[in-house]
Amino acid sequence: LGLSAPATAQQPEPPTTENLPPPVLPPMPERRLFFTTLNVFRYNPLGLESQNKLIYQKRLFDSPSLLLRDTFASAAASLKLSPAFFKLGPVVELQPVAVLNLRAGYEYVQFFGTFGSVQSYPDSFQNYDDDVRDVTNDQAYGTSGHHFFVEPTLQAKVKSVALRTKVAFEYWNVDLRDGSPTGTFYDPTLDTLVPGKGWVLANDTDLIWMNGRWTLGARFSAVWPSYDDDSGAVDPLPGRSLPTNKHMRVGPIVAYAFDTRPGGFMNKPTALLIAGWYLTHENRTSAMPYLLAGFSFSTELLGGR
Repeated sequence: LGLSAPATAQQPEPPTTENLPPPVLPPMPERRLFFTTLNVFRYNPLGLESQNKLIYQKRLFDSPSLLLRDTFASAAASLKLSPAFFKLGPVVELQPVAVLNLRAGYEYVQFFGTFGSVQSYPDSFQNYDDDVRDVTNDQAYGTSGHHFFVEPTLQAKVKSVALRTKVAFEYWNVDLRDGSPTGTFYDPTLDTLVPGKGWVLANDTDLIWMNGRWTLGARFSAVWPSYDDDSGAVDPLPGRSLPTNKHMRVGPIVAYAFDTRPGGFMNKPTALLIAGWYLTHENRTSAMPYLLAGFSFSTELLGGR
């Protein structure tokens, strides 16, 4: 939850531990208006995306307590862009205590029909690997939909080590061509068949070590789509079970901040690299890892007292 700041001795002899004053951390700003951007290139699956937010943030408590100091409520306008789609909508966030963060939002999604997206299917029992979708690229079409999400996060930090786990509850309502109530479409971000009208559960868990400009650690990621298919109406191939289209992967995280001084147009510019080897996946069973390279920064537009 925080770091202990060393105290300077005021007398020739250092004070005893019982007499040390509590660490004093700089106060959090009462209000902020800032812009953040994260631009990523992804491989396996292939993707390019820019995630941007304009955020207004209000501090909740004026407290020196590590548990209550970093608390806030915020509202943001979010825009995600890629060559295949854009997603636009509001996001609200609440952090009542330092160990708990709650985020919820809505996105209007527009698929352009480019780069093989979107491709849809009558149900979830389909082969959607990269080679098959490359062959059926000409069947991609433009459409729109709605995406709702709620993301509770638990987080803790002891000295330089931090643990964070985020669970995402996502609801999708996309206008698919065949209109089937059991229809699905391939989403490259989730890397699975997403129900055209239904839920997806996802999790990212990070264990990281922070040392100055460097952040090193590991990430576990998992996705579990939920379908309304009647599995009894589909006969699996001999010796095989019906696919669930869930997947899990684990791998390292490396991030480097080129400048950690606050302020300026490009605040804390950071390069990010994530790799992940698939533990389970319907299509990605080879040794080729998931790779993501990114660059992020923020711009402070209004810093409160």
